Amino acid sequence: MDFVYNVLLKDISYLWMIFFIMISAGLAKQYELFAPAFAYVKNTFRSNRFVVALLSAIGGILPIEGRVTVSAGLLDTVASKDGKGREKLGIVDYLATHHYYLWSPLEKTVILPIAAFGLTYTAWLGLIAPLLVVSLLFIGWYIWSQIHEEEIAITPGNFKLSAVLRNTVPMFVAVGAYIAGASHILCFGLLALYYVIITQQWNPKKLLGYIKWDVLVWVGLAIVLGNYMKSNSGAFEAVIKTSMLDPHTFVGMVIISAIGFVASFLMGSSGKFVAIAVLMSQVFGVEYFLWFFAIDFAGYLISPTHKCVAVGNRYFGTPLLTYYKALSSWGLLLLVTAGIITFVL
Repeated sequence: MDFVYNVLLKDISYLWMIFFIMISAGLAKQYELFAPAFAYVKNTFRSNRFVVALLSAIGGILPIEGRVTVSAGLLDTVASKDGKGREKLGIVDYLATHHYYLWSPLEKTVILPIAAFGLTYTAWLGLIAPLLVVSLLFIGWYIWSQIHEEEIAITPGNFKLSAVLRNTVPMFVAVGAYIAGASHILCFGLLALYYVIITQQWNPKKLLGYIKWDVLVWVGLAIVLGNYMKSNSGAFEAVIKTSMLDPHTFVGMVIISAIGFVASFLMGSSGKFVAIAVLMSQVFGVEYFLWFFAIDFAGYLISPTHKCVAVGNRYFGTPLLTYYKALSSWGLLLLVTAGIITFVL
């Protein structure tokens, strides 16, 4: 029974959240429910890309499990039906929802190192600041240099406060309720029902047409595979603890780093990658923590068991090669930054 729950059933309810958000986003896009809000932002800042930056910022800072799905739903309302522009929004969705692991006091990736090393939150920000700054600069560069104005499908409209209150605010009410602790299935299920009511779209075939079934299948597979790898994480931790390698030698550091990277890559878990980084720092020296954090985070970012990759890959049609080019660039910047600070300065 433990295997059935920990591997096959754990976190699988996340798929219902995706299901309801797809319906909500589909209705919002077809009936242009968010157009008045987008019109205000675009008319004020004269930029489609600013709308994308704002949506990704909102989705990226939500303190909820599965924010990549909420962010994807928001971005989908301004995504073209196909083409390079849509594919790029898959990258934006991913980037915007993963800097959170570097700074949020609600995340295990921040809480665990603070507890393990007896840091204050201010001290943590000082430690992680180089990686955070590089990450934010990379995200900003990607949005403003890789996405073009014409690739964003925003329908011209007029700002109406009543329309914003009726159409846009309920999305954030649902998110707020989820943040407050309500069930994700209840919050987003009721949101989908609300949009069905105000659009009077009762056709089951039409509503199910908004569902990207391959997304649900691939995310489900990623969850199960990730759960399996996490349930066997003890083997990786045992290798680290019993390692007799010397981190002060080049070969020793390469092998130790490779072990952490591979473990994080295979498990695709934020909690596991930071646990490995902390463990390696406790075994080999706290002075190496920033390096271990960066390399384990890089492994986590491109992990095939990381469900966020599956969401963007299938939701926006973003090719895996495109994903890995962007994420590898981000990871390389993190490694270079951490490497300079750890081994040069």
